[in-house]
Amino acid sequence: MGVSFKELLHKYNAGECTPDERAIIESWYDQLELPELNELTEEQLLEIELLIPRLPAKQRNRLPWISVAAAVAVLVIACGYFLYRTPNTPKQPPVAVMEHDARPGSNKAVLTLANGQRIVLEDAKEGQLAQQGGMIIKKKADGELNYTSGAVQEEDGTPLINAVSTPRGGKHHLVLADGTQVWLNAASSITYPVTFKGEERKVEINGEAYFEVAQRAGQPFRVVCKGQIIDVLGTHFNVNAYGDEPVIKTTLLQGAVRVTADGGESAVLKPGQQAILNSLQHVKVSTVDPEVAIDWKEGDFIFRNETLPDIMRKVSRWYDVDVDYGHYSHSTLTFSGEVSRSRNLSVVLKMLETTAAVKFTVKNNHITIADKQERN
Repeated sequence: MGVSFKELLHKYNAGECTPDERAIIESWYDQLELPELNELTEEQLLEIELLIPRLPAKQRNRLPWISVAAAVAVLVIACGYFLYRTPNTPKQPPVAVMEHDARPGSNKAVLTLANGQRIVLEDAKEGQLAQQGGMIIKKKADGELNYTSGAVQEEDGTPLINAVSTPRGGKHHLVLADGTQVWLNAASSITYPVTFKGEERKVEINGEAYFEVAQRAGQPFRVVCKGQIIDVLGTHFNVNAYGDEPVIKTTLLQGAVRVTADGGESAVLKPGQQAILNSLQHVKVSTVDPEVAIDWKEGDFIFRNETLPDIMRKVSRWYDVDVDYGHYSHSTLTFSGEVSRSRNLSVVLKMLETTAAVKFTVKNNHITIADKQERN
């Protein structure tokens, strides 16, 4: 075919393959035929390893039949590559300038009780953390926060209110008194009653949260966040309502929800639909891949034609770093690809650098974005 496997693999990873060349290398994976694999250098294998996203289970089942080195190559061929939708794709794999790296986020959160007591959950031991009347708050072995039994109210009838907040670089999973499960992304918070009384179950969130709502007849679930209210009967959905995002996104995976903007517009979502609320209080509904919306919950970054500022806001929250965009603050470069959120910051940035003429410098938890200089 006039080009070696090594050359074609590099072109594939850089997004430079023609449709015919891409079909060839993907057919190699389908047939588990990887010519010249043993001739790959350590540098080439490292380049491949940096591009490994999550392998789907149906493809992972093939791995026992191939060598470790082959598995590395299969991962990148099976799972795709980063690309950007602008001309002048660089021909040489770039190198990020990393004076300092940053580790990924982890389970970190603070529980604030009704009396104002604050409990740092990552430091707390497994078992009972507190008791509020008849309600016992426990931390499970996997870090999950759990509310069990009892109906608790103060003497004046006011419900006891708790809050859980995550910092940048943190996430957390909790189960409310009604059995509803909530996953909080980085830099997010939820405020909720210790037990649910009355005609509705109402919670408030800031940031991003994924809900699996327990069904309870006659007591609908309501989520209040920036600029909108979400009414639920029993469903799985994700809400992205960060203060620094230009829009609020509500994505439905299962069941049905009604999104009502403060301005009065509303929409009922079906599974696979997303409501976007803009600053003018207009609600727009579109069909999306819901797995992209909950990538963070599953431990991944999944980018689908996202701009550099869109991506870096996610990176900033998860790795607890600040970003100096330079003249890229309104960049229209778009990227697509996948990478595990368990990888260090340098891996994510190197992957982005392979797709566009940008260079990232990391120092003292601060990322600077600049133009990449042409190599001689």
